Amino acid sequence: MTRVFITGGAKGLGHACVRTALKNGCHVTVLDADANGLAQLPAGVEAIHADLSDAADLKTAIDRLSASKPFDIVILNAGINATGAFETLPVERQAKLIAVNLTAPMVLATALIQANTLVRSGRLVFVGSLSHFVSYPGASTYAGTKDGLTVFARSLRRPLRRSLGIRVQVVAPGPMDTDHATEHSPTPDDRGTRMPPSVVADTIWRNRSGFLIVPGMAASGASILGRLLPGVAGRIMRRVIFEKLQARTSAPSNLSSR
Repeated sequence: MTRVFITGGAKGLGHACVRTALKNGCHVTVLDADANGLAQLPAGVEAIHADLSDAADLKTAIDRLSASKPFDIVILNAGINATGAFETLPVERQAKLIAVNLTAPMVLATALIQANTLVRSGRLVFVGSLSHFVSYPGASTYAGTKDGLTVFARSLRRPLRRSLGIRVQVVAPGPMDTDHATEHSPTPDDRGTRMPPSVVADTIWRNRSGFLIVPGMAASGASILGRLLPGVAGRIMRRVIFEKLQARTSAPSNLSSR
């Protein structure tokens, strides 16, 4: 039986990945900080409660994972966001965002590989962001963590493939129809125009080769625009995200998990 480990699997994209894995007959282990969400996972799913911004929780989770049977697929999805003007975003919020989005997946990936808890020829999937191509004004720290994760994954890709046969991948989704995206969207009422997380999860499942996965035609088009005309893409993103975000709320920042 294929064994899958997913962080942030209690809701959103992570939960969609859980459902996809179960649909394909996998044994699933989920790590999440949401105890209530973990309690509502389908029967048979192994749950690990841990706050990835807490060093002690992270160590405890790593010790437990290192003692488990190796996984065939690891999806490091857990992430949080903080939106608002950079100059007013509290430093402690930025620090938590960096800990969850960047430090934790890097440490988890390192620990799992060093403990031989990812099988040879397995898949190591990082969840990045479309912001890798088009920037994310109004969420610069979030974009920075996702870009850092993408570069980390790119640096691992060839060495791990050659030495262990492990395929390293990054999925870079655009706006999804999740509570997390709605909370941080400048236009929260446009949920019907965003990609269902189940579609992204199915795309991750199907794409077993290739490094950078951009689900959907709209996101793919935006990624091409960002690569070919980064200045134009940046101006568009500022107009459709940052300026609307400023108009939507007078609060300096907003922090929540994906």
